[in-house]
Amino acid sequence: MTFRTELEERAKTILNDDWNARAGSAVPHTNDVALKNGAVKIEAAFLYADLAGSTALQKDYVLTFAAKALRMYLAGASSIIRHFEGNIKSFDGDRVMGVFMGDSKCNNAVKAAFAINWLVTQVIEPLVRARHEKNGTTVWTPKHGVGIDVGEAFVVRAGVRNAAGETTHNDLTFTGRAPNVAAKLSALRTFAGSVIITGDVFGRLNAGQKKHLKSEHAVWDGPEKHDVGPYLMQLYDTGYWRSPDA
Repeated sequence: MTFRTELEERAKTILNDDWNARAGSAVPHTNDVALKNGAVKIEAAFLYADLAGSTALQKDYVLTFAAKALRMYLAGASSIIRHFEGNIKSFDGDRVMGVFMGDSKCNNAVKAAFAINWLVTQVIEPLVRARHEKNGTTVWTPKHGVGIDVGEAFVVRAGVRNAAGETTHNDLTFTGRAPNVAAKLSALRTFAGSVIITGDVFGRLNAGQKKHLKSEHAVWDGPEKHDVGPYLMQLYDTGYWRSPDA
């Protein structure tokens, strides 16, 4: 069989085979899902955290600093997602995806978003500003976006079978409105707040995630109708931050 024929036959098999799908009560690991036609259906909250302006960052600053900036953001955001019981399931350049399940999935995802905003505004920004001012270099001001949606996702394993000694040639992919919308919201820059959630997420929040920690002042602006890809959605946004220990 030629390589061309192999590719044609693989596409035909994938298209025509039925999924061996099951309902999932936890976020699956890669090896939990069969590569051939395995699938897991889950109900989850999806959080995407995206460092804005990374192209300009790499153009205007030395690459050693740009790499440190990306590492600070992704390492911190990933630790926060895990701290609030989320599962880290995808890295894509300058962004990370967290998946939250269980009865508190939306509240935990929003707590993580508040803490990521704290990381950027109260930790990374002052550290970088002090370093650049000390060195007399142009100050880089970090900006980012966090998007959250909730809903059903169809989880499958995509890629090619690992050869002997390989471990990274296939991984899980999440399809459905919620992961797609969360990713788009993280890159949406038309709102004043850096954290954007859908009305479905807002409706599942308890009072603690709708108001300031020490007052009754509302955290969220909205709702505002907005097109997100093919969906017309009710969105809420905020620039609020909260320490992860609060």
